[in-house]
This record gives sequence, C-alpha cells and structure tokens, in this order.
Amino acid sequence: MCPRASEHEAVGGPPRAHVAIVGAGLMGSQIGCEYALGGCHVTWVVRDRARSERRVEQALAVARDHRLADEPALSRARGSMSYGESDARSPQLIVESLPEDLSLKADVLGEVAARYPRATIASNTSSLSISGLGEAAGVGERIVGTHYWNPPLLMPLVETIAGRHTPRELLVAVLELLRAIGKRPIVLEREATGLLWNRLQLAVLRECEWLVDHGVATPQTIDEVMRDGLARRWRLTGPFETVGLGGAKTFDAIAANLFPLLSSATAGRGFERHVPSDPAVLATLRERRDDALAAELRSERSERAS
Repeated sequence: MCPRASEHEAVGGPPRAHVAIVGAGLMGSQIGCEYALGGCHVTWVVRDRARSERRVEQALAVARDHRLADEPALSRARGSMSYGESDARSPQLIVESLPEDLSLKADVLGEVAARYPRATIASNTSSLSISGLGEAAGVGERIVGTHYWNPPLLMPLVETIAGRHTPRELLVAVLELLRAIGKRPIVLEREATGLLWNRLQLAVLRECEWLVDHGVATPQTIDEVMRDGLARRWRLTGPFETVGLGGAKTFDAIAANLFPLLSSATAGRGFERHVPSDPAVLATLRERRDDALAAELRSERSERAS
C-alpha cells in the first residue's frame, strides 16, 4: 500500500533537495549532474560504480566545455554526490532513467521505492505509460513522468505528466524543483503514449521515410529542408502560430488536399538505411549541435540574470 500524499516528504522549495538517480547512462548521468549543479544532493543508485563515475565525469565535462559551469561549481557538484546505498539521508525524489523496458523499470523502481517509502518517483520514460509503470511497480500514487530531452544539460524543457492516481500536489512539487534548478517544465494535460516530443518527432520521421522510399527526395535534402527551412521558421513561431500567420483557411485547404496522402504506415523499414554511420561524421554533427544548443542556453540564462 503506497503512502498517502500527505505522508510524502516535500520535494519543492529550496533546491537543496536530496535526489536519487537510478541509472547513470547517457541521459541519467547528465540529469543527475544538472540536479547537483542546481544545488541538490545527489545519490547515484547504480550497479557499476566505476563505470558510473566515468559517465558522471563525462557529463560534468559537457557543462565545463560548454561554459555552463565553472570549476568551483563543478567542484561543489562533485562534493554533493554520493554512490550506493550507504547514504543515510533518504531522498525526497527518485529519478529513474533506465532502458525503455517496462519489466526492468518496474522491478528496479519497486525495489528502490520500497527502500524509500516517502520519496516521490519520477520516470524519464519517453514511450511507456506513467500510470502503467506506476501500477507495475506498485507506486501508482507516487509517480510522475519527467521526460528530459537529449542532451539533458543543453535542453531546457522537460515534459511532465502525473499518473492516473498521482495527487496533483506531487506533480506541482516536482515542477517547483525543476524550475529551481533552471529547467522549463511543460505539463501534459492527459497521458498520451510517447508524450508530445516523440509523437511529433515520429510523425515527421514517418513522412520523411515515405518521401525517401518513394524517390521524392534524398535524406540529405530532407535534412536540409527541415534544418534550414521548416525548423528555422518553427524556431520562431510554433506550428499553430505559423498557421495563424499564414491564415487558418489557407492551411485548412492545404490539409484537405494533403491529409489523405500523408504516410499512414504502422511500421517502418528501418532508419539505419538513411543515416550516417561514420563515427567521425556523427561526432562532427554532435559537436555542431551541442555547440549551438549551449550558446543558445547561455544566452537565455544571461537574459534571465540581467
């Protein structure tokens, strides 16, 4: 039986909260470091400490190399971290960032949640039902979804959603903590598989695959149109704002012509055919992306601080 909401420890308030991170992979390591850099105490609940420490140092290097944290801040963050179950303090928030496997997540979360019965559970799942995960792990009244976008340290938005049985005040407390460490949480009004980001991303990718497979354009041309055309404009005005500027009736007419023709595929043929495989090419793409994301994030933080 899960504790009632009134029995849970408060999550919101000053950012000196105690947060446990379950999983220190690519996502979890950066998520945990962001909490530590934001002033929280972070306990890493991991199986392989040496591997996790390397991941954490790589995440801190992202913050350092992109001038998001100076050496004193990095030193304070390291000093606020601990590993394993030896930490006597119970976390107010447990953040899970494990592979997208319901059984794995449920088993691990059930075990950790039983060890810390007063903690709120936050899952970084990008495709599983929060309510379904909460029920499978036996934490239906304690769970919220906090979906960070890759790379977490450079992406300010976090998708958040309450489970079917989660008291609203638990979600509100998590939102307060996210804002306190500098994130910009967005709240989904109801559950939808894949949340917002992945539903939108995969809808576009489905059409991209159709266009390539039917010889309309190459992957390189589609990347250019999306990167330097559609995304460039959507960066300034979102889809609905763009419709407002272009005229709703005009878009209604275009939709009437195109909606019946857009891809309705329920399975893809595999994206590996269309993406670069050369590690050097991928490294250059990642560097270009991360440099631009970091520059934009620094600018946003500077504007807020002024």
